[in-house]
Amino acid sequence: MAGPGIDPETGEFLQPGLCPINPYTGQRECPPTTEIDCLVVEKVFDQCFKEDIVHRSFPIPTGHGGPCANVDLTRVDRVECQVLSADCVVVDVSAPIEGNTRIVTVRQDVELRIELWDDSPPVPVLLCTFNETITDFFNQVTLFVPPPGVLFGPAGGPFVFCEVVNFTCFGIPETVPPGDPVRNVIITVKICKVIEVTAFVKLLVPVFGFCVPRPCEAAPQQIEIECPPISSLFPPQPDEGNNT
Repeated sequence: MAGPGIDPETGEFLQPGLCPINPYTGQRECPPTTEIDCLVVEKVFDQCFKEDIVHRSFPIPTGHGGPCANVDLTRVDRVECQVLSADCVVVDVSAPIEGNTRIVTVRQDVELRIELWDDSPPVPVLLCTFNETITDFFNQVTLFVPPPGVLFGPAGGPFVFCEVVNFTCFGIPETVPPGDPVRNVIITVKICKVIEVTAFVKLLVPVFGFCVPRPCEAAPQQIEIECPPISSLFPPQPDEGNNT
């Protein structure tokens, strides 16, 4: 049975990270493995990344009690946009279309904060701010999605995930005749997401041994204080050489 992972040349415990450089070859070389083990792991069967660009037109909320009510929208010069949250949800996985290749349908859920600005001198003025959501943008990709394995059944997968890893947005006011109020803003959202297919399998792997944790490093010391603060607890005493 495997014991702690130890470098046979140095006798030190092996730690995760880059393999050491052989001083004779200048190349990174790992120590030899000690045995072969069968591990239950979550294997990635397929994955892809995709960037989507979403365009939407939103009416400016000027109704009674709305965030932009009683705002002079003829003053709108600039639209600023911020993504508050962005999620990607797998809504459907089709039957196999060829082998185990399937169509995966995902939906983007985005919450936005939109600001309307007046850039007239002397300083820019924020006119109003409102939030909007996008929950009706779908797209499809093809991925290898295997059927459930006989060892673990449905509990072992496959699992299809979608994760948003980056995003941004920007906006412009709609074009209107000079002096007319702006009624709508046009928002563009860019989303980068990763879609992944995983499942649990029994994998045969070479091993170096069991992981051994490194010693913990002490936290930096806090600023010390004098306790008790002798010098400030008592009044100053006269110097003996100045006694009269």
